[in-house]
Amino acid sequence: MRHHLARLPFFALLVTLATSGVLHAQDGKSQRQPKRFAIIFNKGYAGDHFPKDPAAFEKMIQTIKAANFNVILGIYDPQRAAICKKHDIQIFVDLVAAPHHVYKNVDACKKLLGSLRNDPTVYGYHLWSDNIAGTAPGRSRDVKNVQEWDGTHPAYVGSYRMSKVSKVIGMDAFGYYDFHWTRGGHWGHLNQAFNVARARQVPFLRYDAANPGLVGKGNPNRAGYTIATSIPFGLKGYMYHYAGGIVNAKMELDALGRDVQKVNAKFASVGAELMKLGTPSAVYSTPITRDTKNKPLPAAVIPGGLTPIPKDSWFQVKSGEILIGVSKDGGKRDVLILACHNPYETQKVTFSLNAGIKKAEGYDRAKGAWMALPITNGQVNVGVEDYAVELVRFQRQGPAKQ
Repeated sequence: MRHHLARLPFFALLVTLATSGVLHAQDGKSQRQPKRFAIIFNKGYAGDHFPKDPAAFEKMIQTIKAANFNVILGIYDPQRAAICKKHDIQIFVDLVAAPHHVYKNVDACKKLLGSLRNDPTVYGYHLWSDNIAGTAPGRSRDVKNVQEWDGTHPAYVGSYRMSKVSKVIGMDAFGYYDFHWTRGGHWGHLNQAFNVARARQVPFLRYDAANPGLVGKGNPNRAGYTIATSIPFGLKGYMYHYAGGIVNAKMELDALGRDVQKVNAKFASVGAELMKLGTPSAVYSTPITRDTKNKPLPAAVIPGGLTPIPKDSWFQVKSGEILIGVSKDGGKRDVLILACHNPYETQKVTFSLNAGIKKAEGYDRAKGAWMALPITNGQVNVGVEDYAVELVRFQRQGPAKQ
């Protein structure tokens, strides 16, 4: 094969590679990447759980839009799709629902996906969320089929055990859930997700409880902390495990819905900028002196097996207790993704920078714009809001290192 290809003219070589699938796999993967930071509303999956009446469905869409959701998980229906398009809500198409089940109703699924190629209202395809113990070969088969039927949207597989999801081959995005406020495992699962995301160069999502705290009180802090501290690892979207609530029978936000509205607002305001960044190259942590319940610790520690900032790093943190994702943007500028370790207290962070940094900017989430940050005596100050993420970027004197 190699000697045959070597004799072909360049254009013929491209055609041969494309038709053989060599180029298609790479180009298709890039094309299938999610286009928005997904804040996904759902009422469960593997069925049709949304209002059947178009007017009630549209009222629900308007309500969740006001709560800063931008995607729904459910079956695909043309009439509903038109309503979603009207309100700029994308559809995460549920392929384990009966009308177009990915392996129980193959012909219908194949036909549907063929009709949805390049449809901007489609966010991607939800293939499964199970424990992926002995089912990895089946899920890998489903991923391959979906990519052949529609190579323009991501094929997603989720699991409630992060350790299992890496066994699936070829997925364009993956996710997991751990309910760490009651079950633990937060940092361990995030490190596993980070390693898979880097190795595969694909984004990850996560499920988590909408009510890990007291609704109407500390609940937004806890729910927001989970998402905020996941984003430095490369998180590109999330959904709440549905256990009732958020939207009531009148299609209005209830008390829990008002909580998640606050949480979603913090990430909706920075989502577009996060999607410009690839998977971070590293995640570092400062020591912490207070735990996630804001109680003092006996001594400062690096939590949960996280990595401290290397001593030879181009930045150091002089004050503030934060998590830091290290990334680059399309202009090869260094971008730091910052999240509070403390869900209840905003941090005043001081960075010290090496002499090669000539410019610093912070992303103003309220204005939707990058704003200059003064560098004084080699230091720059940044506020990191509780249960939110902040972005800061730096430009070096010469060309940025790769």
